[in-house]
Amino acid sequence: MINMKCPICGKDLDLQNKQIGTSENGDPIFNEYAICHSCKKQWNLDKQRAKKIAAKKAAEEKAKAEAAARAAEEKAKAEAAARAAEEKAKAEAAARAAEEKAKAEAAARAAEEKRAARREAKARARKEAIARLAADKGISEEEAERILKERARARKAAAQKAATDATATDNSEEQKYGNIPAEEIRDKREKAVRKGYEDMLATDPDSKAAKKKKKEEAETAKAKEDVKSRKMDDYDDKKSSDDEDEYEYEYEYVDEYPRFRPGRIILGIISLLAFGFCIYKGFVTGLSTSGADVTSAPGMNYVIVALCMLVTALLYFIMNNRDTLFAFLIPMIVYIGGAVFAFLKHGDEFELLILAGVSGVLAVISLILAIASRGGDDYDDEDDYDDPFEEEHDN
Repeated sequence: MINMKCPICGKDLDLQNKQIGTSENGDPIFNEYAICHSCKKQWNLDKQRAKKIAAKKAAEEKAKAEAAARAAEEKAKAEAAARAAEEKAKAEAAARAAEEKAKAEAAARAAEEKRAARREAKARARKEAIARLAADKGISEEEAERILKERARARKAAAQKAATDATATDNSEEQKYGNIPAEEIRDKREKAVRKGYEDMLATDPDSKAAKKKKKEEAETAKAKEDVKSRKMDDYDDKKSSDDEDEYEYEYEYVDEYPRFRPGRIILGIISLLAFGFCIYKGFVTGLSTSGADVTSAPGMNYVIVALCMLVTALLYFIMNNRDTLFAFLIPMIVYIGGAVFAFLKHGDEFELLILAGVSGVLAVISLILAIASRGGDDYDDEDDYDDPFEEEHDN
């Protein structure tokens, strides 16, 4: 069993069941509490779990509502697009129908005009032939028209006779080759022979067809086994992911988060700015001196204060992710040392006196953050933790 730690002092929590009330039948109702005897704090774990379950259910309902709204919107868009496409198709079909109708009417008119012109041409040719025959033989036009009609009937009878003779010749040729079966019968016989040959090859174990069939059956069986194994792997992955989610939910509340992390970053940035200013003043004032004591140079005092500021900035940035008291106390000590040194060595340099005051203020801020980081006020204000006095009052 994994011991849960107190989020305030880091000590082990004691898990106990406490009665919070009674049901309608008078049965007692118990909730599981995590109690820290060192901090005198207690947390209702069942209440926290109920809150998380309610939040998760609300999120799921919200997601379902959003999905339903998106589905309805997409369905409406799809229906609108379908209606637009249908209307467009109808309009295009109507336009095509109108165009085809117009083309058909124009073609019909052109054909009618062509037939009328052909009839007129035939009528003119007949009249000319009748007139020419009447003039050649010296007969009347009625007699000439009768002669032309008799010639036309004779030509028509001769054409019909020629067509009848050609049909009789074709029938005699078909009778001559009547012992050959029809094409459909020949196709059926050919398919039956081919199937028998393939069956014969399949019975031979050394033939290519039999080997190919065995190979296909082996591949089919292997594919079925792969599908079955993939299903079992998916089930195992789903089960393991559910177990991991339950474990993460059960011990999520014991995670620690560094306190006052933004404040540390701000103090580190201020220290870097002060470092840059001190380095600039040190080089401008001068690092050399005529005496034997190098530390008596005015610029060297700025450099020493700059090093203090650089050390504090590095400490804040390096220990930014650690929730420990030394993350505030060590920079505070360095700030105090820089402030004392600047105050003792300021002499006529007013900027060093200002830097001493700034270092003192930063040290006080670090001390305040260190004290606040060990307090429990922030935890009392969180929704996930309940005040023990409030719990006793409610009971």
